[in-house]
Amino acid sequence: MLDTSPKRLATFLQNQRFSRPFWFLVTGSFINKAGNFIMPFFALYLVSYHHLSINAATLIISLMGIGSLGAGICGGILADRIGRRVTLLFSLVATAVLMLGLGFAETLPLIILLAILYQFFNELFRPVTSAAIADLVPPEERTRAYALRYWANNIGNAIGPIIAGLIAPISYLALFLADALTTFSFSLLIWFGVPETGQSNRWHVKKQLERQAPTKLPLRQAFTDPWLWSYAFLALLFDCIYVQSTTTLPLDMNAHGMSTLAFGTVMAVNAVQIVFVSLPLTTFFRRINRNLSLAIAALMLGTGMGLYIWLHTFAGYLLGVLFWTVGEIVSYPIALALIAELSPPLLRGSYQGIYSSIRALSSLLAPALGGLILGQLGPTALWSSCFVVSALIACGYLILNKLRQTQYSK
Repeated sequence: MLDTSPKRLATFLQNQRFSRPFWFLVTGSFINKAGNFIMPFFALYLVSYHHLSINAATLIISLMGIGSLGAGICGGILADRIGRRVTLLFSLVATAVLMLGLGFAETLPLIILLAILYQFFNELFRPVTSAAIADLVPPEERTRAYALRYWANNIGNAIGPIIAGLIAPISYLALFLADALTTFSFSLLIWFGVPETGQSNRWHVKKQLERQAPTKLPLRQAFTDPWLWSYAFLALLFDCIYVQSTTTLPLDMNAHGMSTLAFGTVMAVNAVQIVFVSLPLTTFFRRINRNLSLAIAALMLGTGMGLYIWLHTFAGYLLGVLFWTVGEIVSYPIALALIAELSPPLLRGSYQGIYSSIRALSSLLAPALGGLILGQLGPTALWSSCFVVSALIACGYLILNKLRQTQYSK
């Protein structure tokens, strides 16, 4: 049985023997997430301050998705080419400057341009952080390390909107300034506490790769690795299902007579479950094969969504979230640890960048696809599809596990 008491969580944190730079990265990630003041209120800001229509405001937010395309890959490649530290500092400072620019921008074209650039640099550093953690943490501890960052990020996500909600009525400009300040604070933590993690033995690793594949460029290896693309594709499918929790789920709840407060409560249960269950749950799954753990995570996600085929009461929606949140908690850190395991040290950034970029496509594909199924075929078809695809994802991880075992046995 899992012990999720505050005392158990405190003991868990005390027992972590990670390096000082790792804790600087986790602390910086927390500050950055807790300081994400603008994005939850950006549409409201555009409508109330700039007097844009709702359609225009949501269009600008959709256009920001352009900035996400390729940001992860660019960040990963830069991390491998010029180093993790430089890429992190550059992207974080650029993000802070662009946030300040957005706060003072008055014309619509400038707002759109700065918003797209902001989104690009805001996504640029994420795979770099994952690569740096893989550099700093031994393989057997990476799942726990990624779980700690995931846990800290979710606490930050819970705190940020509350603080922003208190500041927004006073001054939107203060929100922009505070958001930029927290991002810049993350860069200061990198500057003072995180050395370059990817440069050690770089020449040795490069020579080793050249001996292994003398005709293949190292970067090409990342783009042609079938294992990486297989795991990225399964993760994309997983995320496409998970995104339904914030897109079609509230629509389905509303259609069954649930209020916005009911949906907010469901998401609050998700957040509380992550805060109190993620660390002990990750510790438990560290004993299990990673592919098997990811298969279980997919089944938990599908089961939670699949319950909505039959359960249309508030209690039913709460029961569903308990299942699919477990899938979310188990999948995130284990998947990142597995990608770190797959990647050669010289290409960790590129592997994490490709992986995160493929996963990011879910934010573009899933809302439209889920809405189409819900609108044309109804909720039963939507949640049935989620369950079936989740089962196929689980089968995919089991197949990959078998193939990797066969490869290692040769």
